Amino acid sequence: MSERDIIIERLERKLVEKEKKIEELKKIAEMNVEELKSEIFKEISKGFEEKFEKLKNFESKVVELSKTVESLMDEILYLKSIISKENEVKEVREVGEDKKDDIIICD
Repeated sequence: MSERDIIIERLERKLVEKEKKIEELKKIAEMNVEELKSEIFKEISKGFEEKFEKLKNFESKVVELSKTVESLMDEILYLKSIISKENEVKEVREVGEDKKDDIIICD
């Protein structure tokens, strides 16, 4: 073998080593990209989960308030019916009292 062949062989080995290092670096870079993607996805998911929980809590409070309002409306309607009945009774009494005044007793 000539000196030239030996140099070429060494250079080829160094080239193969460098190509291996490049492949390893590519794998590491891909892993880092995948890890970053994974971390970003986890953070986004965590944010959505927190917001979803807040939304669920808000929805349950709205439902509770809606039931409370409905209950209050029922109570108001009930009280209104009682008041209107009392007014009817007062009107009947007033009309009845007026009739007593109209009666003339003759002896």
